[in-house]
Amino acid sequence: MLVTDLIHSCSNDKVAQAAVTCIGGPFAERVRAAAGECGVSVGRFVAIVVRDFALRADDDTRGTLARRIAGSDQPILNGLRHVVEAALEDGAIFFDDGASDFGSQFIGRGLSCDGMGRLHRARLQAF
Repeated sequence: MLVTDLIHSCSNDKVAQAAVTCIGGPFAERVRAAAGECGVSVGRFVAIVVRDFALRADDDTRGTLARRIAGSDQPILNGLRHVVEAALEDGAIFFDDGASDFGSQFIGRGLSCDGMGRLHRARLQAF
């Protein structure tokens, strides 16, 4: 239930932004830097990470996260930190097309956020 609550809450840009602010410290700085590299707000970046987690995480992954955050003082914030740190460590690269909130945002390794944005714009201009 906590993982579901995390997904529902932090899939919203404004809630995600507030959550990162609440966590603060080096984590918030790292998220801010990653969001800046991708040209999106902190809230948008985190919301996309959470949505991607919701789409890709299997039952075992969700169960592991639930066990990690159960009993913590702030389970939603703790869970959000685990989800976002995992995405940052995996080098998550995405583009935000602004049209599909639940589309496949994360792309395999090989292109930077800027490169992905240029590729996306080129595809749009080609049609």
